[in-house]
Amino acid sequence: MPNLFSPADTGGPPAGVQRIGQLEVTSISLDGTELFKIASPAVFNRNDPAGALPVEVRAREIENNLRQAIANTLAVLDDADSADDEALTIQVLVRQLDGQPVLLATSSGITDPKALLTVTTADAQYYGVSPTALAETWQDQLQNILQRSIDSRRPDALRRHMRQTIWAIFASLLATLILASVWQLITWRLHKLKQLCSDPDAHLSNPLNPTKQPSLAPPGPQKLRYQFSLEQRIQGLSFFRWLLFWGIAFVWIAGLSAVLYVFPQTRGYAVSLFSTPLLLLVTWFVAGLFNRLANLGIDRIARAWSQNELGDFDALQRKSMRISTITAALKGLKTAAIYILATLWVLQVLSIAPASLLAFGALAALAVSFGAQNLMKDLVNGFLILLEDQYAIGDFITTSTAAGIVENLNLRVTQVRGPDGRLITLPNSLIEQVDNLSRTWSRVDLTIDVAYDTDIDHALRVVRHVAHTLAADPLWQQDILDPTEMVGVEAVTHAGISIRIWIRTRPLQQFPVAREYRRRLRLAFEQEGITIGVPQQVFMERDLNQGKGSLPFTAGNLNHDNRPQTNQASPIQTDRDQVGSSQ
Repeated sequence: MPNLFSPADTGGPPAGVQRIGQLEVTSISLDGTELFKIASPAVFNRNDPAGALPVEVRAREIENNLRQAIANTLAVLDDADSADDEALTIQVLVRQLDGQPVLLATSSGITDPKALLTVTTADAQYYGVSPTALAETWQDQLQNILQRSIDSRRPDALRRHMRQTIWAIFASLLATLILASVWQLITWRLHKLKQLCSDPDAHLSNPLNPTKQPSLAPPGPQKLRYQFSLEQRIQGLSFFRWLLFWGIAFVWIAGLSAVLYVFPQTRGYAVSLFSTPLLLLVTWFVAGLFNRLANLGIDRIARAWSQNELGDFDALQRKSMRISTITAALKGLKTAAIYILATLWVLQVLSIAPASLLAFGALAALAVSFGAQNLMKDLVNGFLILLEDQYAIGDFITTSTAAGIVENLNLRVTQVRGPDGRLITLPNSLIEQVDNLSRTWSRVDLTIDVAYDTDIDHALRVVRHVAHTLAADPLWQQDILDPTEMVGVEAVTHAGISIRIWIRTRPLQQFPVAREYRRRLRLAFEQEGITIGVPQQVFMERDLNQGKGSLPFTAGNLNHDNRPQTNQASPIQTDRDQVGSSQ
């Protein structure tokens, strides 16, 4: 007999077989019920057993003998004259054959007893008793299980099983109807809460939207507390709805299992067919449950962080953006860890071959080795972005390759929604320089050119007045922090006089404020008679002896006394004189 460390050992025993020293043990089952275990000498090489009988092969032969004994007994039922209780009674006998106890099955109407199994020395060694004592124990067990199997296959039992099946299906339908009704009610409530949670002026975060509507939610920090309260209720209802979905799934799993378990012919399928899918579903449910509970824990910590030492509205809003970004990254990392651990646990329970795991791990390590450099750069840069709060979800940023609002940020990538609606995904390792246009506050930077002969002091007063009027408007006053942060003459050129104004706004509000300010300034200039600057042109009249026509030139052609660099005298005419050709 080969020892445990024989070179011929090609690996561990197959699934369902347990190797204990020089013995291999497996179970005997009938109608989906485990009866007892049998043992055989270990076979270390299934490809070349050398005349030995593997224990799993012996187990299948014993199970076939048990089913055949039941079939022979039920065959008597085909004879209507002998269809009585005595004809459906089976007996298990113990006989000695070649010095070994053998279990036989017999019943009235069967002349030749059916051999069920032989109690071997390996069986007695495994249980630690004599073969005869073990045979007597198995005799009582087989007598009871075989008689119950025969009784469960009688016509009256079949009718009872059909009634149980109908009740199981009806109960599953009723439970599904109740759970689905509750699920629909919660879905309707969630829809209403999400409508309340949506900010009426949230569309202003889009710099391309010029509209402005009054907000119905409470302003300032109270608004964010109101949002947090609604989000808590939404998360609670979403979690309960998720539990209802899984409740419906488990109701039908239990119902189908009950239907299959009712009939002895399908009882084995109820166990084998639903064991692995049920394991996967339960693992998925438990992993999802831990994942959602962890999400609730992270959100609870985030709310406690956001409510700690609240400052003004701008600081609170920036802190809220940073919290949402960090929590999103933590949730993604946590979800990956939970489901990876759940997958490894399922593989261990299903006894997946270690060689397969090693091969998969080798391939994964090889794949990671090629992309590890860029991946590590992405992770490190993403960690620094979160740590230094360079930007967060909701910020408007510009990089060397993209510009838009940050919609998603994790340790590996940053996703930006461009002005044209495109979702741009940037690996964090490629982001070298970022312009954040919404960090803490934003600014409207406008330059307006007015005509050269405009009363500049009057124009500056109009520019300031329009800015202060806009800041006093109830629809815009919350978005403007300083209406005239800087106002003055920026340049004097041939196009006119350039007036520059800075208006400090809340983050991401510079775009709608700038559009509204331009509209109002255009109306104010028209009312005050202020003309927008237009580039000027200068014409020089040629000598008639040199030919007809005019030679245009710019102010750069003038010398220090503002005359053309030519011997011919020419008048300087502007757009205001409406001169389009030479005199």
